[in-house]
Amino acid sequence: MLDIIDLLCPSLFYMRPIMEVGSLYKIARFKWMLPHSTRKFWSNCGPVVYLGESILVRDDGQRVVNHLLFADGEQRLVDKTFLDFLEPIEGEH
Repeated sequence: MLDIIDLLCPSLFYMRPIMEVGSLYKIARFKWMLPHSTRKFWSNCGPVVYLGESILVRDDGQRVVNHLLFADGEQRLVDKTFLDFLEPIEGEH
């Protein structure tokens, strides 16, 4: 079932990139849609390293899959919709 975010996000119009742990990415797509509260950080962070999934199992047994990124010297936890902003840096895979 689609999340409401998926319905509102441009990810429906193209395939979300296949993320590879340890690969470099840049914030390149849909910059105008970056979350307002973190737009400055993500606009100026430089290359981003994908560290993999971070899975949280809630008390009710529901699994929440987030993604861990390393950017500008910090680890950042994002949801799947944020991956739409990332584009692989050519020659770095």
